[in-house]
Amino acid sequence: TWSDEQTRFFLQLRLDENLKGNIRKQMVNEAGRQAIVDKFYEAFGIKIPWRKFGIKYNTCKKQYESFKKLTRNRTGLGFDSTGFINMSEDWWNERCKEWPGARKFKDKPVANMDLMEKVFGTVYISGGEGWSAQQGEDVLDTKHSEHDDEIDGEDDAESRRDIPTEEAVGSKNVGPSSSRSKVNKKRSRAVQAGQAVADVIRESVESRDKILSHKNHLIENHPEFSCSELRAMEVLHSLPAIRMWSPLYKASINHVKQDAANRQTFLFYGDDENRVLYLEYATGESRDA
Repeated sequence: TWSDEQTRFFLQLRLDENLKGNIRKQMVNEAGRQAIVDKFYEAFGIKIPWRKFGIKYNTCKKQYESFKKLTRNRTGLGFDSTGFINMSEDWWNERCKEWPGARKFKDKPVANMDLMEKVFGTVYISGGEGWSAQQGEDVLDTKHSEHDDEIDGEDDAESRRDIPTEEAVGSKNVGPSSSRSKVNKKRSRAVQAGQAVADVIRESVESRDKILSHKNHLIENHPEFSCSELRAMEVLHSLPAIRMWSPLYKASINHVKQDAANRQTFLFYGDDENRVLYLEYATGESRDA
């Protein structure tokens, strides 16, 4: 079961990977997937396979779509700090009459709607790509995997073909043997052409991965990213001396969220003990409280 905090952390990770260029058309590449899995593990100590992240993504998307159904074409709506509807009892009663499904949102508001708006609010996939948004990310992953399998299969089939030797070709030059020689030559050229294409694809993939890796390194070292709220929260989570939801932990969250200067100062200290001492000094709270 995912907590609201874990869900929010995951959604923020997706936004960060999108900023890095690791998400295209709502499909996360290998570098982005690995980063999300690793950072989630660092923050919560839970190793989750990527498939479960995909399931969570689809669940959040369904919640968001239901929420938009509730708010579509409504004016004068009020929202709280998390992006959820803050309206009167009469307003909710009217919505429940129009759509019984609205009651579940009234009785149990969906958390993190502000981040869901950022993740899902601008999603658009054209029908020509053979995928609809309702199908979710797992379908995209499946299509991508199937395409890769087809390429690998063709390459394997080509590599298993026999390549005729020059002696074999030269020794048979008349009648049916000549026809077989021509077929073998064509087959040999096809194999060579296929291998050349495979080499180009392999080099392109390697080059792309190097570029992405360098780009990610530059982004992660940029002040706006290296001192982001997410980065500060990751480090805060990793401090064993601070109990989660203790007074110091809560005060530290508010402190690092307040402004970038606080986060820069906090992250400046290179070891855990000095970071804890800084937070105690800055917040006035004690780790022993």
